Amino acid sequence: MSDLSGLATWATDQQRGFQKQMAGAVRALKAGEPGAYVTLLSATAAYGFVHALGPGHGKYLVGGVGLGTSVSTLRLMTIAGISSLTQALWAVVLVYGGFWLIEASASQLTSLANDILAPASYLAIACVGLTLIWRGARSLKRKSSHHHHHAECGCHSHGPTPDQVARAGSFRDSLVLVLSIAVRPCTGAIFLLVIAWQMDIQMAGAAAVLIMGLGTAVLTSLVAVSSIAARSVAFASSTSFSGQHIALPALQIFAGALISVVSIGLLGLVP
Repeated sequence: MSDLSGLATWATDQQRGFQKQMAGAVRALKAGEPGAYVTLLSATAAYGFVHALGPGHGKYLVGGVGLGTSVSTLRLMTIAGISSLTQALWAVVLVYGGFWLIEASASQLTSLANDILAPASYLAIACVGLTLIWRGARSLKRKSSHHHHHAECGCHSHGPTPDQVARAGSFRDSLVLVLSIAVRPCTGAIFLLVIAWQMDIQMAGAAAVLIMGLGTAVLTSLVAVSSIAARSVAFASSTSFSGQHIALPALQIFAGALISVVSIGLLGLVP
């Protein structure tokens, strides 16, 4: 726990540093200083990566799905990337749309993100976790029944394979994952977009926030790869037929419980 606490403290300190760099780069860009745009994009990419180490950004959801389902590495990395970029685009729509359409203040937009959208995101992610638990329990019960019948009749086709399960409803499931992560915009993105709007460099602000999303996508993609590697190790450890028989449903239940507990915990931290 001390290691995780130290990592969180380090990430928070780094975020503050990158926020200062972003603010300075925006002012330099407005003043027409050379190299300011490169500095801005570099700082936002680094901020997106480091900020994703903290709570939120759906990395625990991506990791749980990678651990508890038979999703492929490419598909899960694609989900991680799309969700991060969608989150960035949503921040642009929220801030610029709020300023332009309803003349909202910066504090109102921040309050909307923290007090309404953040809890909505955590609840949506918790529901995904509960769905994984339900699917895992149902699959475990079905597979146990099929396994018992298999021992009696010697048949070889009882229920869907893990690959078939992964393909079923893949677009719908992927869309749910993306939206549950992206509904809450990053506070750093809101901070940057507000400054960009006030200094009348909206396009530069939007581009920088998209780069921030790519930085976040790199971290969540690493989590995706790591979770699938952990799942492969778990399957390799289940050398017996009976072990392999229950490995996926058991991992699905475990991952769903982990996602739900973390989401509810984060929900409790919302003021």
